Amino acid sequence: MSNVWLTIPSCRPGGGTIPAWRERGYKIAVLRQNEPIEADIQIRTGEYLGWARSTNILAKLVMQVDPLAMWCVSGGDDTLPEPNRTPDEIAAQLTAHFGGTFGVMQPTGDRWCDSDTSRAMFGQHRGAIIDRIAGSPWMGREWIERAYGGNGPMFAEHYHCWSDQELCEVAEKMGVYWRRRDLTHRHNHWLRDNDNLTGRTDEPQSWRVASEDYMRGRALFEERKRLNFPGSDPLL
Repeated sequence: MSNVWLTIPSCRPGGGTIPAWRERGYKIAVLRQNEPIEADIQIRTGEYLGWARSTNILAKLVMQVDPLAMWCVSGGDDTLPEPNRTPDEIAAQLTAHFGGTFGVMQPTGDRWCDSDTSRAMFGQHRGAIIDRIAGSPWMGREWIERAYGGNGPMFAEHYHCWSDQELCEVAEKMGVYWRRRDLTHRHNHWLRDNDNLTGRTDEPQSWRVASEDYMRGRALFEERKRLNFPGSDPLL
């Protein structure tokens, strides 16, 4: 048996979907804005540090303090865990598949990202977005400790957007990326059940931040991809 940790930043009241992960048996490490929540590791922060940077901080810390931790999951506090398999079952399957813990797995069973709404808001037009990003990835200990020259499992200079697509493409080029349609991380995005993208008055501040960052970060991602993602080689 190993410990599987959810490692995410969080600002939603009550931690959003974090209690659901705890109930499924995941340990919780969180960079938390707003009021404290129940967590195994909780670091209070006055501002959002960015998704990739937050994940790097927490995943590396978990590897240092928990010798039994072999896999971490990232994502957001609006995402739900796989409902039909325990974290230990999934962890064992991943370790067997990769022959260790140098690998990244993304559950792709939530096909909401195929919708016209999702494609419109992310600027994509063909194919499933979830098949091109690692938006709520499982990352193994060796990946966390060795990726990007040992600097963390993700490229931290992406603030909120694009780190998920870079993670997908970097792990895939190394032959250690696994898409699993049989596993589902349901993303409870605020637009999920509304296909009308105009006239919205309840748009959260976090969405405006993400939308602006998506446009700003695109050039950085495209340049890094053109250069074959410099600095992504693993520590030997």
